[in-house]
Amino acid sequence: MSLKNLKYKAAVEIPPLPIDTYMGVCVAVVELGEQYQQYDKQKQGKYVNECMFIFEIPGERIQIDGEDKPRWVNRRVSQLISPTSTLYGILESWRGHPLTEQEKVFGVDLTALNGKPAMLSVTIKEGKDGKARNAITAISKFPKGVMPPQPESELLLFDIDEPDMETFSKLPKWVQNIIAKSTQFANNPPVEKLEFSTAQDTDESGEVCPI
Repeated sequence: MSLKNLKYKAAVEIPPLPIDTYMGVCVAVVELGEQYQQYDKQKQGKYVNECMFIFEIPGERIQIDGEDKPRWVNRRVSQLISPTSTLYGILESWRGHPLTEQEKVFGVDLTALNGKPAMLSVTIKEGKDGKARNAITAISKFPKGVMPPQPESELLLFDIDEPDMETFSKLPKWVQNIIAKSTQFANNPPVEKLEFSTAQDTDESGEVCPI
């Protein structure tokens, strides 16, 4: 690559998936760390631990740099499990049963969901920049008797308290940027140099976008 003739690469606009229910499989469970949240009606925000589930939809394809890849969507939630929390509802719907008494006492292993299939209700929402993006409104248990999709992508797990920087480098750049804003990274930056992924990128809708 030359400094004198570095080529311009225009951003490619990728239309969102149509509103529908899709067969998906979880390919990444990511702990985003403690993130600052402030909603429109709040005078002051607060810090909340968050996590993200990234799903691959093998039946929907996209071309990235001439390579055929499955579409991705994600769901970002507060890392809080209580009877009224969003994550509690997701776990109950996705797994098809409420929390066990043992889980209520000892906790839930979210990493066990990686590689698990799900039915995804996907809608379209307008972002702050006015662009239409996909959003997951519901994650449900995969039906019996139907062949579940197999993941094509490498399964990724990222723990903010024990960050594996090799795994970090494989995450989409926009996810890396969110993690970098966490209080954990601000207070205890990783010793290893951050090397951002250049394989593919997504915007905050979870939509795969070329770099």
